[in-house]
Amino acid sequence: MANTVSVSIAPNPTELANAFFRMDVSSFLKKQINQLAMSVERYAKQLTPVDTGRLRASINTQPQLGGISAVVSTNTDYAIYVHDGTRYMRARPFMTMGAAYAQVAELKDVNIRLDKQITDEFKAVSPSTIYL
Repeated sequence: MANTVSVSIAPNPTELANAFFRMDVSSFLKKQINQLAMSVERYAKQLTPVDTGRLRASINTQPQLGGISAVVSTNTDYAIYVHDGTRYMRARPFMTMGAAYAQVAELKDVNIRLDKQITDEFKAVSPSTIYL
């Protein structure tokens, strides 16, 4: 007979279920979407060509109140011509490039942030029985 040491952990299934339902996934997603939108705005402003600064200053972010989304936009009439170009002017896609940079910068760690939220929620659940 071999000498073994074992640990048996038996958490309460009700406590686990309560911890799972306590997680506010919607709030987490809203926070991540708003963080991504603010990052898109920041990068787009950095990439915007500047003449008077009006176009750069007009870029703003609006979180959508009813759902999990946000809109980064500009309200100048000529933004589309600068962004997409014309037959006389090359395209300078500051919004598209800003979104691409923000995606790389923000989304690389989203799984770590989600894992941390889940871990923090489940740390509160202690096993009701530990056998040695």
